[in-house]
Amino acid sequence: MGQNSSITQTFQRIRNCFNRNGNPPSTDANDRRLITINSGPQATKFISNDISTSKYSLITFLPKFLFEQFRKYSNIFFLCIVIFQQIPGVSPTGRYTTAVPLSFILCCAAIKEIIEDVKRHIQDDAVNRRKVLIYREGNWIYPSWSKVKVGDIVKVIDKGYFPADLVLISSGEPNSICYIQTSNLDGETNLKVRQGLPQTAHVLSSVQLKDLQGTVECELPNRNLYEFAGTLKINSAAFPIPLGADQILLRGSQLKNT
Repeated sequence: MGQNSSITQTFQRIRNCFNRNGNPPSTDANDRRLITINSGPQATKFISNDISTSKYSLITFLPKFLFEQFRKYSNIFFLCIVIFQQIPGVSPTGRYTTAVPLSFILCCAAIKEIIEDVKRHIQDDAVNRRKVLIYREGNWIYPSWSKVKVGDIVKVIDKGYFPADLVLISSGEPNSICYIQTSNLDGETNLKVRQGLPQTAHVLSSVQLKDLQGTVECELPNRNLYEFAGTLKINSAAFPIPLGADQILLRGSQLKNT
C-alpha cells in the first residue's frame, strides 16, 4: 500500500509540471530569446554583430593603463617612495632617484600595451570587414560581418566562416547535411556533422526563402558549445519544431566539404 501511494504521488507531481494541453509550462521571458525570421526589425533590441577584443581607446588608455599598473603592489610601493622623496627633509636621497626608473618602467609597459592593442584593433577590423551573403527584403546583398542583424538569412559557401551563431536551414548536400570544423573554438580539427531540419531542408531557392517566415525561441547565450535548446516555429507549420545542437553553427566555425 505504501509503495502504491508513493507511485501515485510521483505521477501527481509529474502531472502538475504540465499544463492542461500536455505541454510544459512556459518559462520566464527573461530566460529565453524570441527571434523573428526574415520579417524586418526584431521586437527586442539586440546588440550589433561588431566585435571588439581591444582593451583601450584613445580616451580610455591613460586611466585604464594607470589603474592596471598601480594594482600591482610593487608599483604602489615605489610610488609611495617617490612621493616621500619629493618632501624636503624626509628622504636622504634625491627627488629623482626612484622617480626616473619608475617612469622608465611605466613608459616601457605603456609602449608594449599600445603595440599589442593596436594589433587587436587591426585584427578586429579585419574580422568585422569580412563579407558574407545575406538575403534581406527579397534581395541578396553582400555586406560586412558587422552589418549582420539578428533574424537575417545568411548563405555561407565552402571553406567560409560563419559570421554569427546560425541555425542551419538547409544545405546543398543530400538530407541537408553539412560539415564544419570547430578548431577555432575547441581546438578539434576533425570535422563535425550538422543537419538541417526535414521541414526546412527543401528551402534552396530565393523564392522559397521569401516565403520562409517564422520565429526561433531559444535559450540565452551561454558557454556550452555542444548543447542547445530551442524551437523553430514556421508560419506554415502547426506546431513548433525542436532545435538541438545538430542544427547550430557557431560563429568562428568553418564550413567544409559542403
